[in-house]
Amino acid sequence: MFNLLKDIDSYQFWEGAKQNKLFIQKSTISKKYFFYSRSFSGVEANEPYEWEEASGKGIIYSFTISNIAGGSEFYINKTPYIIGIILLEEGVRLMSNIVDCDHSSVEIGKKVKVVFKRLNNEIVLPCFTIA
Repeated sequence: MFNLLKDIDSYQFWEGAKQNKLFIQKSTISKKYFFYSRSFSGVEANEPYEWEEASGKGIIYSFTISNIAGGSEFYINKTPYIIGIILLEEGVRLMSNIVDCDHSSVEIGKKVKVVFKRLNNEIVLPCFTIA
């Protein structure tokens, strides 16, 4: 079962997704966008940040097609599915699913846009589809 744990670092992200909004963090000092882990973003650990709505546009940075059912009820009998690393226009990379497209059309560098998949009343996943 997929157990979503909302903590102080992810609460705004998941609440935004319920409203079909993709939120990422932005340092109020360096003005750099980031999405955890902060250590790979160039943003210092002590820099304050705020949440901003991202454009939801990006490109496929990397991907794989999984033929193994995931560890939650939401992925049982849904193989194959695409797991991608998306490079957002804001310069942030995040892992998500690539959905609603022919698997043969997915390639590195292809433009994508965010779409939201409601799994239940509490869980809405930001996914991506070919733009």
